[in-house]
Amino acid sequence: MKSLLNIILVCAAGLLAYMCYESIQIPIQFNKEVANREAVIIQRLKDIRTLQENHRDKYQTYCSSWAELKNFAKNDSVPIVIKVGSLTDAQLADGLNEQKAWQYLCDPKKYKKEIEKFNLSKETFSRDTMYVNVLQKDSAIASRKDFDINTIEIVPFTESGKDTFNLEVGSITTASGYSMALFEASIEYSKYLWDLNEQELANKIDDKNQQEKFPGLKVGDATQANNNAGNWE
Repeated sequence: MKSLLNIILVCAAGLLAYMCYESIQIPIQFNKEVANREAVIIQRLKDIRTLQENHRDKYQTYCSSWAELKNFAKNDSVPIVIKVGSLTDAQLADGLNEQKAWQYLCDPKKYKKEIEKFNLSKETFSRDTMYVNVLQKDSAIASRKDFDINTIEIVPFTESGKDTFNLEVGSITTASGYSMALFEASIEYSKYLWDLNEQELANKIDDKNQQEKFPGLKVGDATQANNNAGNWE
């Protein structure tokens, strides 16, 4: 009888130790996998932000659909400045800046005296604008092996493998009367953490809801200006 009781106690102690171990390991494993998945998703949201900001810089608006954004990235062009040379400390001290220097060099007849005074020449200093494909401008995006403009809207790790980021655009009018374009792209925790521990996921969502924050990852904001920040930043 005593032997049986000892066996039961050993088994109970073992079960308790296992439960304690699991209670510690489950959140650790959950958070580790969350971090791995979010690193991939955040990079995609950053790529979306870069393309949207290029579109805004050219057209003063954001793309309202994925088809529009992909068409812009594939087929449109944006300006880049080709820089040759830089001004010397002496030139800067004399009140010269890059804008003035290039203005002088672009009209040598009118600004002959200024060109001679500052010893300027297009061989040593130039600022020229050329137009390149959007992805050429941001070659750091296109050169990455994990980047594919054709699937930029697809959220990794979802159950269907076909879920897309939520995309919204909006605008606000500033106090000075200026209309400011806005955009946001987002995805809920429940979409890309769907197969992880249910309780840990519920806790994570509840925590954000308690704080009245978006329960997922989001870049930009379609209702208020936030400099297109990501909610992970």
